[in-house]
Amino acid sequence: MNMIQMKYFITAAKCLNFTKAADQLFITQPALSRQIAAMESELNMQLFVRNNRQVKLTPAAVVLLEEFEKIYHDYNLAIARAANSFAGVSGELNIGILEGAYVGDLFPGVLRHFAEFYPQVKINLRNYSFNALVEKLYSGELDLIITLLFDVQLRDKLQYEVIEHTRDCVVVHKDHRLAEARYVKLSDFQDETILMVSPEDSEMSPKLILDACKSCGFCPKVKFASSLQEEMLWVEAGVGVCILDTRNSLYKNTSVRFLNVDPISDPSLTLAWNVDHYNPMKGIFKDNFLKNC
Repeated sequence: MNMIQMKYFITAAKCLNFTKAADQLFITQPALSRQIAAMESELNMQLFVRNNRQVKLTPAAVVLLEEFEKIYHDYNLAIARAANSFAGVSGELNIGILEGAYVGDLFPGVLRHFAEFYPQVKINLRNYSFNALVEKLYSGELDLIITLLFDVQLRDKLQYEVIEHTRDCVVVHKDHRLAEARYVKLSDFQDETILMVSPEDSEMSPKLILDACKSCGFCPKVKFASSLQEEMLWVEAGVGVCILDTRNSLYKNTSVRFLNVDPISDPSLTLAWNVDHYNPMKGIFKDNFLKNC
């Protein structure tokens, strides 16, 4: 038995008139009778008692009508939900944000837009460090990520748009000897501990900093952090100095100072996505988000 036959049975059972039911179904009365007869044969039970004056439901048909209406309703509801999801009307959108990145000013506009025009879409925002963001983007756990340009621009299957051009700074504790300097060179810190995220957390970030130090003629003393958040805690505590971009949430923290330095990388804040993973809401969110930035 298929869903069309179920629809035919429900219509005939409610009309209790095969000619009227056939008209509602836009089929001929003989065609409807053949479908009902096929159902009765398949189920091995009589569904209708018919004579020249009336049509009645058998006790078995009364039970089937109640159950089939539930099934048919659930079926149509499931189809409608799937169609809405495919069209981008409902579903979920999972967005990963680089921990430590200040993005609070970027979301109100797009979230208001979605609340008004796509109220059935659930938007999930989560923080991760560098590699976790990329891994979850490749696996499909995340639909979009907000991270730094240097960490996505050379990766296969990822596309991106720059949200805001930012620059690297050397970050020191407020009591550091160079805390009031307007401009510094990396070589000013050759005898100090430079904090970096570990290669396990980001292949590119420590490589770029180490290459920059080498170009300045020294090999730094390094303390690796397991995550960007840990690196931020250490510099805030005065354990060492580090390289952070001007979108980092420590930028306005009074316990540290961001000092201008020659470019080390391009840490521009960037929205990235995996071209191999489809979510109908991804393009809608991306366009509205970038328009509001």
